[in-house]
Amino acid sequence: MALVADPTLEVMPDFAGVLYNSIREDLAAATNQTKEQVAARLERAWRDGNNVRVAEWNQHHDEEAQAAADAERARAAQEEAERMQHETEAEKERLEAEKKKPKMNGFDEASSVGDFLNPHPMQYAIQKLTNFEYIELWYFSPDGCKDALRSSRSIAENDLSIVRVDDQLALRPSSAFKASKAVIADHELPFSIFLWAKNLFLVQISKAKWPQSHIDALSLFFWHLENHSIWNNSDIGDLVILTYTSRVRQDWHDRLKWDEGFNIGNINENLLRTINEELWDKVRSRTWNNVRTQFQTHNEHILNKPFPSKLHIPQQNHKPLLITTISP
Repeated sequence: MALVADPTLEVMPDFAGVLYNSIREDLAAATNQTKEQVAARLERAWRDGNNVRVAEWNQHHDEEAQAAADAERARAAQEEAERMQHETEAEKERLEAEKKKPKMNGFDEASSVGDFLNPHPMQYAIQKLTNFEYIELWYFSPDGCKDALRSSRSIAENDLSIVRVDDQLALRPSSAFKASKAVIADHELPFSIFLWAKNLFLVQISKAKWPQSHIDALSLFFWHLENHSIWNNSDIGDLVILTYTSRVRQDWHDRLKWDEGFNIGNINENLLRTINEELWDKVRSRTWNNVRTQFQTHNEHILNKPFPSKLHIPQQNHKPLLITTISP
């Protein structure tokens, strides 16, 4: 049975006193001892009992203290684990927020702006490149960059659209999703503008972090077409090259989406000849239509022209003739 009082506070009874006189006499008669011997035995018995109770009390007290210490350590460990978990979650949230936060790179304090500033295409074109999508080369031409400058001035700062970014909704300028009304297809570009635009296009896809293999393939694609013999040896070489560029580049992007990509840097001479023949057929057909239209217009003009009632021939050395009108 657990002790409820501290045995160290117990006081030994006065076994030699008057209250224990009758007990001493009885024990002395029963044990053939003197009353003093009996009192001494009672005192020893009480001390032995008290020592046992004190030992039990101390053991119980030590066990309670140990249990309390264990509980405190467990509580402290739980609090530490919760604190560490909270800090881990907070750090994770901070890193996620840091990833989504716009970054501003550093700069070289000894440097200055360059001698030439690259033109800046429309945000719509930049967004297309960021998504690895097809975009007309016109956006990278001088007219396309001028249109970008005009658009940036006319669009209000609060003209925003809601888009999904990393499974979250975000606001982006509407200009990033609006194509220009002035855009021109690749095959309708002047060849000199095409050469200018493809250079800026290659610069921009590099800035958009396209894979280097794709950048190299496109660079080779443009180089082969710019230096192809058909450009110098055909009266419609410009149109053939531009048409091939427009069709093949669009097909390349489509097939990349379908995981059927091909090396665009390898020029298909058969396709190039087919396009050349197709365009020549259109030229010949258009020429014949123009000639036929001009012939019909000329005949209609002659048939509809009124005839004069008389034609006078200037005086000559011979007798003049009178020419009458001819019925049409």
